[in-house]
Amino acid sequence: MGRPSAPLLSWLRDMLKQKGLNTAHVADASGIPRARIRRILDGTEDMTVDELMLLSDSLQLDPADLSSQAIAQAEAKADAPVIEPEDTLGVDPWGNQPEQLFRIAFGLGCDFFFLADTTQLEGSGVPETVLKQYNGRELPIKLDAAYHKYNDPKYGPDGITLTLSFDQLYDCTFRWPAIKQFVLFPLAPEPPSDTDEAPGADEPKGVPHLRLVT
Repeated sequence: MGRPSAPLLSWLRDMLKQKGLNTAHVADASGIPRARIRRILDGTEDMTVDELMLLSDSLQLDPADLSSQAIAQAEAKADAPVIEPEDTLGVDPWGNQPEQLFRIAFGLGCDFFFLADTTQLEGSGVPETVLKQYNGRELPIKLDAAYHKYNDPKYGPDGITLTLSFDQLYDCTFRWPAIKQFVLFPLAPEPPSDTDEAPGADEPKGVPHLRLVT
């Protein structure tokens, strides 16, 4: 039997997806450490009532959103059979590697960094002053996960368009061949603690759960 809190956790994760947010953005808005939010939402740590209210504010949820009806809908969804896709991030070892790297980075909500060949960026939307500054060198772009929502990635057959901030906001298109290097900065998982509570006799270890504490 699943934990009673599982539907609430599932619903909160769905709210993040529906609003196009990630844990970095929510951490920045709520003031709760990003690693803590991830552990709360995957059910490995208990959530305080204060944290639930901070998360609700950061997701722009009102009391009606937290009503029993909303949770009941989430519970019905949780009870429905789930058919998982073969790969939720759509990785294709034979496909367009630069595109897949961007999709993975945005999908995971990771900070990431890439280098683009400036000789292939003419007419890309990157300011001319920036291109002149990096003339003959590769242009470094680092994207903070907290602002992925505002980067508004748009994928096309020839490249990706991102909203980037230089002296102002620019819509910049990077052709796939221009992407020369790509680095992810994943959030490291927390090591298991000796103080972690052992699961109960009828509670398999690792089952996501939520317990509100005051």
